[in-house]
Amino acid sequence: METKSDETFVLLGGTGDLARKKLLPSLFNLYKKGKLGDFDVIGTSRHDLSREEYVRHVGVNINKDETWDEFKENIRFARLNFYNPEGYEVLQKKLLGCGDQRLFYLATLPQHFDVITDNLAALDLVNETSKVLYEKPFGEDLRSAKKLNRTINELFPEENIYRIDHYLDKELVGNLSILRFSNSIIEPIMNAEYVDQIQIIASEDFGVGERGGFYDRYGAVKDFFQSHLLQLLSLVGMSTPEKLDAKCIRDEKVRVLQGVSIMDTMTGQYEGYRDEEGVDEDSTTETLAAVKASLDGPRWQGVPFYILTGKNLAKKYSQIYIQFDKNNQSAMAGDGTIPNSLVVSIQPDRGIYLVINTKVPGGMQTEPAKMEFCHACHHGPNTPSAYENLLAQALAGDQRSFIRYDEIEEQWRIVDGMKLPEPTIYKPGKVPPEVHNFIQDGEWHGLS
Repeated sequence: METKSDETFVLLGGTGDLARKKLLPSLFNLYKKGKLGDFDVIGTSRHDLSREEYVRHVGVNINKDETWDEFKENIRFARLNFYNPEGYEVLQKKLLGCGDQRLFYLATLPQHFDVITDNLAALDLVNETSKVLYEKPFGEDLRSAKKLNRTINELFPEENIYRIDHYLDKELVGNLSILRFSNSIIEPIMNAEYVDQIQIIASEDFGVGERGGFYDRYGAVKDFFQSHLLQLLSLVGMSTPEKLDAKCIRDEKVRVLQGVSIMDTMTGQYEGYRDEEGVDEDSTTETLAAVKASLDGPRWQGVPFYILTGKNLAKKYSQIYIQFDKNNQSAMAGDGTIPNSLVVSIQPDRGIYLVINTKVPGGMQTEPAKMEFCHACHHGPNTPSAYENLLAQALAGDQRSFIRYDEIEEQWRIVDGMKLPEPTIYKPGKVPPEVHNFIQDGEWHGLS
């Protein structure tokens, strides 16, 4: 009699880039670290592949060592057309020899979510202990997100559902709650009395590449601002939760999102975007968006939140920049003091640093000094990837880094209410002047 595994990973869209480049390598890393028990991986695709062909296909992106031969013996393949119920019957038979701890990962485009969900439910493939993971984007506007949420919640309980935003499990993003709520010198000054402005920046130095068709449908606001950057905004703006558990954290994030008001917006499109493969020749899709937002309530009253995302800019970096109020240093005004700031650098340099004023030797002039925590220096180079963290947390049933239905809907409510101006055309590798001029009482941190 065949022994059943503890965990079964079903990759719906198992030959796509996400499965090949992120999910299988992440599962392999978890295996090497001893974080998987007995397990099976079942990849699915509409292509007719043998198990051996599938293993070779996904193995191209694996950083192999001596344990790869052991790992690949647990990989299975099932041919599955999302719109053909017979394929789900084949998958059902494959699952009979596997463990009941099932993780279904919808590593596919969102237009397939409805039909996959219906078919998984129709054949009772999702049991009480299963987890169903939905990759972003979750819907393309508020109406479609609500419809998808209704479909899913009618079939599966919310505790079985894991909506993914991989940005939330980047190590420095995960560190944000710990930084704020476990350090008594930080949280008391995270409010309008001490903070002058907050910036959330995700600058990229490359274009859309092979994602032209997808990107032209969504643009910078729907692809990046709606998900990653609004999630970062909610983490920065949230009040102290009762507990650092999934429910309390997500309750506080929803309260932040409910109070977001968009005050100003500008957009841009890099020169040559319309020549990219899959992009409409008359496209007005934005590849850059700068947003000024405010949060309702006394905690952040009068504090502007500046948010920027863009492709083909001067450099690649992501960070949260918190600038404190220079008026609190009025005794030394005019002696070269600068506002204190706290920076969470997400990529490429991961770390946290605080900028303070110090005395120049031989006088009373001041100069800035950086007090820095370097993540790689402290923890070494082998930090888990965001997807490795997400898979490990899903296995453990920890939903803190996953998005609840009402968060998704609030994010789409904000985006649906935005009126986007015509994009400014800018040269690749350059930041348009309109972006530099967007912040009237300061400048973007680190943007060149």
